Order: sequence, then structure tokens, then C-alpha cells
Amino acid sequence: MPVSGWALVAAILSLFPAMSGRNRQCIEDRHDAIARQVDETVRAFPSVRPEIMVAVAFSETHLGCDRGEGGGWGAPIDRHHRHTAGTHLHAAAVLARSMVVCRGDELSAVRRFRTGLCDPRRQSSSALVGRVGERYGRRVLALAERLQRAAGGR
Repeated sequence: MPVSGWALVAAILSLFPAMSGRNRQCIEDRHDAIARQVDETVRAFPSVRPEIMVAVAFSETHLGCDRGEGGGWGAPIDRHHRHTAGTHLHAAAVLARSMVVCRGDELSAVRRFRTGLCDPRRQSSSALVGRVGERYGRRVLALAERLQRAAGGR
């Protein structure tokens, strides 16, 4: 059984006692709503572990609380509207699609979420994109594991 959204949001708050701007207050104020969003993504896209989804959403937009995010989790509404923020379900759909494209490998799926490539070190002609994608992917997976432990997951 996956870790609940409520436990994962509580884990974020316990792991990060200080955050930039008003992000912590926003997450505290929206705790229940964010938890429901996490649980909704788990039901809609069971191939994505909730810890991974929360780690991506926190890394991308501090769970939608960054200025100008409007509650979105870091993915556009579709590829034709790259600068129109999507919802939590848009982000989960992109991550779920990345799991398929990258053959179920979580690190590759997270890198694809950020860079558009499963392995940007090999697939990109830009060394910078490769480094950014790799660093981002490893940071998100490490956060997901910390969340899992803090939330009492498997």
C-alpha cells in the first residue's frame, strides 16, 4: 500500500523546517489539499510512486507554493502550451509517461521529466543538460527515499 499523501506532506514539513519565501506557510495552510492531490495522482497514475511524485513536485515548485505557480507541480498543460502551467495531474501524467518511455527506470523517468531525455548525458549534445539532468535525478530520488523513511513507508 502506498504512503498516504497526508504522511508525505507531513514528512516534507519535518524534513524542511525552513523554506524560501512563504513556501512553508503555504504548504502548512494547504496541507490537506496537497495531500488529496497526492492521493489523486496515486489513483490516476499507479505506476508512479507517491514519494517520487512529491519529491518532483517539491523540487519543481515547492508543491505548487512557489510564486507564480498557482498550485501547479512543474509540468505544462501539454507539449503545445509549454508556458501554461498544468495541475498536479498534468505533472503526474508526464512522470507516468516518462516511466513508460524510460522502461520503468525511476531515475531515467525523473531525468526525462526535467530535461525531456531519459539519459541526457548520452542523448543530449549539451554537457550542461547532461549534468543538470543527472544531478536533478539523483537529488529527487534521494529526497524520495528520505520521504519514504520519514513517512513510515516500506
